[in-house]
Amino acid sequence: MSVEVKNVVKRFGSFTALDNVSLRVESGELVALLGPSGSGKTTLLRTIAGLEFPDPGSAQILFYGEDVTSVPASQRKAGFAFQHYALFRHLSVFENIAFGLRVRPRQTRPPEPEIRARVTKLLQLIQLEPQAKRYPSQLSGGQRQRVALARALAVEPKVLLLDEPFGALDAKVRKELRRWLRQLHDEIHITTLFVTHDQEEALEVADRVAILRSGRIEQIGTPEEIYDHPASPFVYDFLGNVNLFSGRVKDGAVVISGTEFAAPETAGESDTDAIAFVRPHDVRITREPGGQKTFPALIIRCNAAGPVANLELERVPGGGQFAAQLSKEEFQHLQPKAGEQVFVELKNVRVFGEDYSI
Repeated sequence: MSVEVKNVVKRFGSFTALDNVSLRVESGELVALLGPSGSGKTTLLRTIAGLEFPDPGSAQILFYGEDVTSVPASQRKAGFAFQHYALFRHLSVFENIAFGLRVRPRQTRPPEPEIRARVTKLLQLIQLEPQAKRYPSQLSGGQRQRVALARALAVEPKVLLLDEPFGALDAKVRKELRRWLRQLHDEIHITTLFVTHDQEEALEVADRVAILRSGRIEQIGTPEEIYDHPASPFVYDFLGNVNLFSGRVKDGAVVISGTEFAAPETAGESDTDAIAFVRPHDVRITREPGGQKTFPALIIRCNAAGPVANLELERVPGGGQFAAQLSKEEFQHLQPKAGEQVFVELKNVRVFGEDYSI
């Protein structure tokens, strides 16, 4: 592996930001640190960078097998890019990228021709060669962020660390830049960790995603693994929209509003309270009752704006509200109206015990 974090604890006064965190990142891998505010993701990134140090104990941080736990940031050979660019306003794009090379001690500073060649190559890589002589104020937000990333790469770091790199940008530019980041990573294969609170961003860009909660890693896996097989109610709820239905477990099924829905993970359990988790796109709607496969619900509101139609419904009688998503084709075929009663089938139901917490 290229980066390994072992048993890291970090406290700020009485607040525990990292609680015995361990993480392995393979060489050339792109890993997202995802979680709500205060979960510890930025503290973990800063600890890996050497901008924070673990509390005394058994903590270790290894770069390619070398223990850098007590090594300062300037000697870790990690590239770091922040949310707010931190570009030098008085320097051109070219000189901003070259800065980390020019300030090296004379004995380790590359010759001027090598600096210029390296910066020119990076300008080509970030597709900003024509803007080399411009100043940061003359660039768009997306262009400034690309310059910040190129500056981090110029020093040829062992590891690239990105803290909410697109957080200051509008939604459209964020989408463009995250596609660009994925393409860039596929070209240069540098080991990368990036912090984000945007679930869609993490799932689209990363090879693996580590979800943090209250200073601990709740789950780590590929985007498909954590979305399709969440390890806890917190992960399920955090990754996208979810409906929660109270029910009773009945040996491989959960009973909701008198209707049984398959829940294989409950096999062997019976007659206990449970919470069923269902994504809105796994809610099927029909006008015809399906016997023991459906339950009745009342449509509260329909919103067909955008790529999918979103419906708000309420279990009948008065069993709580929930959401459903239909494709445009399904919506046009069904043509549901607010105020009418329909029947609901639940797919891909996931059950957690009553002692769940989110």
